[in-house]
Amino acid sequence: MSRARKIQSVALGVIVVLLLGFFAAGWYYSGEIKDGGLVVKHEPDTFDLRVASIAGGRVTLETTPETSSNDRWNKEGLWGLASDNTYNRVSRIVDTTENTAIRDLVALGPLPSVGDPVRIDSFTFPGDPMQAHGIEFQEVGIPAALGTFPAWLTLGESDTWVILVHGKGANRREALRLLPTLVDKWYSTLTITYRNGEGLPPSPSGYYQYGAEEWEDLEAAATFALAVGAKDLILVGFSMGGGIVTSFLYESSVTSRVKGAILDSPALSLDASVDHGASQRSFVGVPLPGALTGLAKFLTTLRFGINFQDINYLNRVEELSTPILLFQGDDDPTVPVWLSDQFSDSLPDLVEYVRVSGATHVGSWNVDPERYEDAVRRFLAGLD
Repeated sequence: MSRARKIQSVALGVIVVLLLGFFAAGWYYSGEIKDGGLVVKHEPDTFDLRVASIAGGRVTLETTPETSSNDRWNKEGLWGLASDNTYNRVSRIVDTTENTAIRDLVALGPLPSVGDPVRIDSFTFPGDPMQAHGIEFQEVGIPAALGTFPAWLTLGESDTWVILVHGKGANRREALRLLPTLVDKWYSTLTITYRNGEGLPPSPSGYYQYGAEEWEDLEAAATFALAVGAKDLILVGFSMGGGIVTSFLYESSVTSRVKGAILDSPALSLDASVDHGASQRSFVGVPLPGALTGLAKFLTTLRFGINFQDINYLNRVEELSTPILLFQGDDDPTVPVWLSDQFSDSLPDLVEYVRVSGATHVGSWNVDPERYEDAVRRFLAGLD
């Protein structure tokens, strides 16, 4: 064999090895997409901080190896502070170092002890509407195609009902931050659950579908509300709940009864969220190449049947006619801020956009509750 032929054979072998390695990396990362974004999990949140001291109405929080770089422990705002058997609140940051934050502590009950593992909780309020706010409510069952889904029902004097939809892997407590503002406006509210919730019927696919399937459970709740006295509806969606609300607006037969929607950090494109997550990852210090992410998404479709185009709600914005109030933080590690920017820019006459500096995922209320609630009240007044 000539020297040139040997060089060609070696080069071809290197190319084949590189291609196989690239494919293997794409295959691996598609499994990461499945495990991180599609598989239904109900694991308890990690207590990723430690109480270093409590004194003078302040708590010093110390990081641990489990503390996420995107955590809220050193973010300004109002947050819950949860331990295994206590729930309180932290607010203003007094001082920080690389590994600690001293914050004002708002006692709601028994305090954690020094050394206890704790976590920052964005939901901020414990329990249910009565425990959190003294709001009377009923636990009702919403009949849907896959089974009966529990919901919190609060009754008001208005014939407009508000339906609130929590995010992926979350629960109804996510809505407790906004609930008093809605109840004060005399709306009846339904804070719902849907397929793949803990202890609830699973989806036929076995995966989260970011609204492509779950909108049917929201429609069941809307049908329930309309059947028992609602004249029209306002929908509220947090994170994936925002995707569910948007999918509902495209697909439901009762969309015409919806006079407004509030979306908080809405998951409007799984494709964009995967790219956003990949941009925050690296291998041996090198950012993941876009081509690898593209291959991983292609393999995700082949392996797990996920249609990324069906879960890109910016593709059909021209079909929307419902006024929307949109909240989005610019420090969101889950939903890229440009996605909400683009959604707002595409619908300038429909979308009122509140872009919150420094807010993490579904953290706009926590950063500035007064601004958030004022925006909601103004939006609701404009719908009357």
